[in-house]
Formats: sequence, structure tokens, C-alpha cells
Amino acid sequence: MSSWKTTPDDVKKEILELLDYESRCAMRLCSKKDYNLVDVTNFKAKNFAISEVFSNMASNKTQIRVDIDNFTIWFIGKENQTRVDRGWNGNALEEFSEIKMENRYNVIRRFLDRWHQRFGMIHAEKISFVMFDQPPSPHWKIKCNKLTMYELRGGHDNTWLDQCVSSKFEKLEITRTHGPSLPIDRRILETSRSLRIGVDCSMSDEQLDSVRAPDFYVKSDGIKGSGIRRVLENFLKNGQMEDRTEITVALPENFEFKKLVPENVTYRNLEIPEWSSSVFEVKLLGGFKNVHGIQNPRKLRVRYTPDKAEVSCEIWKRARSESLPIIENYYSDSE
Repeated sequence: MSSWKTTPDDVKKEILELLDYESRCAMRLCSKKDYNLVDVTNFKAKNFAISEVFSNMASNKTQIRVDIDNFTIWFIGKENQTRVDRGWNGNALEEFSEIKMENRYNVIRRFLDRWHQRFGMIHAEKISFVMFDQPPSPHWKIKCNKLTMYELRGGHDNTWLDQCVSSKFEKLEITRTHGPSLPIDRRILETSRSLRIGVDCSMSDEQLDSVRAPDFYVKSDGIKGSGIRRVLENFLKNGQMEDRTEITVALPENFEFKKLVPENVTYRNLEIPEWSSSVFEVKLLGGFKNVHGIQNPRKLRVRYTPDKAEVSCEIWKRARSESLPIIENYYSDSE
């Protein structure tokens, strides 16, 4: 039986590519040869995340946290002083803490520069950026199947997206309250599983026709109505139990919401309370075939104002009164 020492390097590399980040770090400590071998072997993390939060005590102090699988490194500080903590499973190890008389953004950029020198890019199954107030350096690259960007100030989500070398995504979520409009390109439209764009964008009816993801959310004044029905057809055919489609659009005045119901789909109008006259709801009963075998009824709902309409479709969830069992009276008069 061959040992690790006698195993060919090309076979070792194949094994190393299967290890998580903690195991790779442990392997680097085994020998100088293993240290060098780990550093030249490609690495794909399961999860890579960068997040930043502001201190409650000082407005100019923030904590930047980088998670790589179960390893975490924190960059905490303000102005030109940074404390760097490291640890596993969210717990910092005091013996690995250090103070650097340097701005935290410079420190994390140097950390990410070294990462790119070793691996060529940030490669993970899932990459998340949460409230990280920095754009990427021009030479940084990211690659992933699932990408989440939440409240990146200054429109940095556009820049990070430009640095992504992935040809398409399985899941893509971009959410922020303010900033520039998000350009819509082919990669966004071809997201296969879940596409949630919680920021004003320029998506058009024609682009809406190209949407593939059944779990879908978008808001765009460029949508006028003709593409919504195509998205609903995709949801009925490919949606799973937890999926939901929601589109916020500027529909023309007196738009007939019944036109949104896909062809050949049977439905029943739902009773709307008088105080909620700005809502249109129908229960989609059948006439569609789902690839996952989910034939549950769906609820199509439109909440509208004079200039906006929120169109949503999801699996029908029974009201509490509908789900209560019927209790029979088993007691006879003699009892």
C-alpha cells in the first residue's frame, strides 16, 4: 500500500482540491513540500463571504469579516489602526490576533491580493458581499454559482459583477436601497434557479421573455406587461414549492389583469374585501404541467396603485379556516 509520501504530486493535487479550507491549512503544516503543494493547488471554497458592519460606539469604526468555509478573519478598526483576528467556526483565537498601524481597507486589500496571487481568483460555490463599502481592485476576479450582494454602497455591486468571470449563475441576488440603475446583461437573464433583483433596473419586456429562473423578483419601469405572462408560465412549469415570482412594474391605466393568466390555465376569482379594492386575486387551479410534479394550485395576486402594480405568484397556502378538520359529534342522546 502506497503512503502519502510516495503518492505522485498530480494525484496529491486532485486530493487537495477536494479538501475544505481548514483541512488545507492543516496540510500546509505537515511539511515544507506539502506547504508548497497546497499553495499551487487550485481551491474552490463552499462559501466565501465579506461583510462590514459599523460600530455602535464610534461612527468611523467598522468591522470587516471574511468567512472562508469555517475559517474567519476579522479586520476591526478606524483610521490608521486595525486589529486582525482569526478563528474557526466564528470563534476568534486570541493567540492569532495582531495590531497593525494601517487602515483596515489597506490590510484587507493586501490579504485579497495575496489570495489572488495564490489562486488566481476568488472561487467558491457561493460568494456573498454584505454592506462592504469597497470596490474590487481591477485585477481581482470572482467565480461562483451563487452570488449575493446586499446594500453595497456607491453602486459597487455593478463593479463586482463586472469582475465576475462566471458565464452564468444558479442563484443571483442583488439588493440595495439607493444608487445607480443596474444594467441587465445575458448572464443575469440566464440565471437558472433564483434571480432576485431588489434594485431599480432597466429590464424590458423583451428581456423578461428571456428569464429562466422560476424563483424571480424584479422591479423595472421598462416592463409594460407583455413579458409578465411569459414569466408566470415559466413559474408554473418549473417552480418548486418554496419558489415565488414577484414583479413590480408600471402598467398602463385600466390594464386588464385577467390577461396575465397564462393561456389554458383554469382559475377562480377570489373575493376581495371592499376596503381592499386595489387588489386583484385569482386561484390558478389547473391547465398547467409542472416538471417537478407539483400540481398544487397557485395564487396570482396584483396589488396596484395608479402608477404601479406588484404582481406575485406562489403556491396556494390554505387559510387556517380551510385547513381545520371537521369534528363530528360522536355523543348520542343517550349519553
